[in-house]
Amino acid sequence: MYVSLSRLEIPAARAPELVTAFQSRARLVDRAEGFIDLQVWQSDREEGEILMVSRWRDKACFTTYMRSAEHQVSHDRIDEDLRGDIKLRALEHMHTYEVVAE
Repeated sequence: MYVSLSRLEIPAARAPELVTAFQSRARLVDRAEGFIDLQVWQSDREEGEILMVSRWRDKACFTTYMRSAEHQVSHDRIDEDLRGDIKLRALEHMHTYEVVAE
């Protein structure tokens, strides 16, 4: 399994817009080979902190999707002004861990 975690920062006043954009996402990624799921988390302490967590079968599937036209379409749907307010604070990839219990 491959997990990608994007830690996003946005002005607190704009956070609801970003959450709405995720809630109405195109869902093109859902059809990508190896895609398992995507969750978007919002901090209850910092309204402007959003985590996007996606799980994949393996890194190759993630990389293929990130380079795809579908990924570009999903980003292009977000208002340019809103996109400009989103800051990527961290991009973490958990691929050196193995699921050992559920």
